[in-house]
Amino acid sequence: MNTFPSSLSRLVGNLNVERWALSVECSRYSHRLFAAQPRGRLVHNFNVRRSAFSVRRSHDPLVHSRSADGGSARCVRGQAQRPAPTVNRLLLTVYCLLLSACRPFNAEPLRIQWLTMGTFAAVQCVDRAAAPKARDIAQATFDELDADLSVWNPGTPLSAVNRAAGSPEAIPISAPFATVLRAALDTASASGGAFNPLIGPVMRAWGFNGADSRPAPPEPAELTAALALADWHAVVPVSTPTGTTVRLPAAGMRLDLGAAAKGYAVDLAWQRLAAAGHTNLLVDLGGNLRALGEAAPGRGGWRTGVRNPFTSGILATFVLRSGEAVATSGNYERFVEINGVRYAHIMDGRTGVPVTGMAGVTVTAPDALTADILSTTLFILGPQKGAALLRSRPGCEALWIPDTSSKPTLLATPGLAARLTPAGNAPYTLTILRP
Repeated sequence: MNTFPSSLSRLVGNLNVERWALSVECSRYSHRLFAAQPRGRLVHNFNVRRSAFSVRRSHDPLVHSRSADGGSARCVRGQAQRPAPTVNRLLLTVYCLLLSACRPFNAEPLRIQWLTMGTFAAVQCVDRAAAPKARDIAQATFDELDADLSVWNPGTPLSAVNRAAGSPEAIPISAPFATVLRAALDTASASGGAFNPLIGPVMRAWGFNGADSRPAPPEPAELTAALALADWHAVVPVSTPTGTTVRLPAAGMRLDLGAAAKGYAVDLAWQRLAAAGHTNLLVDLGGNLRALGEAAPGRGGWRTGVRNPFTSGILATFVLRSGEAVATSGNYERFVEINGVRYAHIMDGRTGVPVTGMAGVTVTAPDALTADILSTTLFILGPQKGAALLRSRPGCEALWIPDTSSKPTLLATPGLAARLTPAGNAPYTLTILRP
């Protein structure tokens, strides 16, 4: 009866241990192998927190056990003697199995997530070793923009602009501030005021932005007064030899760039990451995404989903191309209830009334600032007027999901409709909008 050497027995005995990793050092290079799962099925595993074994090709067979967290190691040496025939066959089988894994393969991208700017931020990197540095660059960028454009932090330049409303003082603003403000005002003009970066007083009239809850919707006279403070025509950034200044002419005016700032922050982080040499990653700030490279060779980008606004799943997916951005606005994100009626936080800047009839809008664009602003704007305008606006926005596509929960309907522009792949178990109807 043949007896297994203790080192081989220890190796084979752990092939069926859940989440144990094997690695093998080949003659020219070494690769992390597979994690052995129950029933002997081998799968990739990169997050091993238990022990790892390696089999070394040498004259003195060695089984080396080392804790995955860098703990102490112990070695068990066997005798360099010829095994019995049965052991030979088993050794050959195990060795061939391990050697067959000595080839490159792709890990799942590593996602690092944190909280900033009142939401979740993340970077998702194919190069897992580079992910912490990518996170540091993105996090520093987001913190920098938050210190400039937050309406909740009294120490930001944006808060200083709001405090000075009604005074003759023009407040100096940074270049990023000026970029976001000009983009917001341009969209306000293009949408006929549907998108309005001065909607703050109207939001508070409905009980948003820290205002007290309301027993009833605001009266028409209250809305008229709030809309008078949301006159975006009266706000003009002024270029000076030393930079840019802005002034709010009426007391009570309140500038809020929340529908644009996150998109710009994603763009700035994306630019800095690309300049630092990072490739193949996805930047995410509160659902505002921008892709760099691809998630895996040959994939052509990063697959992202269209959320089902009526459940927790997704309706469809599409591949976000390198450099492209996507943003989504929905009535499920923020809302207030007044007399049992739910009112979404997205206001029509022309009427001062929350938008109804629309559940979600997804926009793809060449940059995240454009996608962020347009997702709100197109939510307000609706499919027909929104599709008309997109004629003047090259490279932008969109889809609308009306608030009909019985059976989701997607209304999409042709470019995005052609890229959709159904996902999940929720059936939907797709209608292509012809501009």
